[in-house]
This record gives sequence, C-alpha cells and structure tokens, in this order.
Amino acid sequence: MFCPKCRAEYREGFFECSDCQIPLVEQLPEEKEGEPDLELVTVLEIKDPAIMAIAKSLLEEAEIEFIDTAEGLQDFYGVGRLGGLQPLTGPARLQVSARDEERAKSALQGLESS
Repeated sequence: MFCPKCRAEYREGFFECSDCQIPLVEQLPEEKEGEPDLELVTVLEIKDPAIMAIAKSLLEEAEIEFIDTAEGLQDFYGVGRLGGLQPLTGPARLQVSARDEERAKSALQGLESS
C-alpha cells in the first residue's frame, strides 16, 4: 500500500497515510518523465532588501516555489550593495513558475504600495 501524495509505503492492514491523512492505494501512478516546467516569470522587482524578505515569506506561506535572482549574486562582484541595489546586477527579482504567476501576484498584492 502506498500514499499517492508523499509516496510512502505501508504494510498490509493500513488504509490511510499517517502524515497526509488520505487513503492509500495499491499501486503508485507512474511518474511522468520529461522536461520540468522551466518557464519562469518575474513577479517582483525591487531594491529594498526588507521588502524582498517580506515577499519571500509571503510566497513561502502560500507554498509557492520561487527564485531570488540576486540571492548570493548581489555580493559576488565584491562591491557590495548601494541602498539594496547592486550596481552591476541591478534590482533583485523574484521569479516563479508561469503556472504559479497569478497565485504569486495575489499573495504579493499590496506589498509594493505599502
């Protein structure tokens, strides 16, 4: 028996996943092979690192995976930051999968105006 969500395997006699609380199945569906969804869209471009931290926490809370294009890169060139803007790379950007764009924008709604 298997959990279709977390894919955990259970002995006979169990009918529900102890973690996911969903019914177990006898066989897991085959995993689709192929290219992952790589189309990314920018949902936020900002200079202020404090607002960026808030934005990241909002996306994490909404369980939306994201990429901070400047994370680690801001200080890579050794000149540091000037008011949150790295002179060589520009403002930081948050990118999400295209399929999560609307949910991400909804989660971040009102952030830039505050």
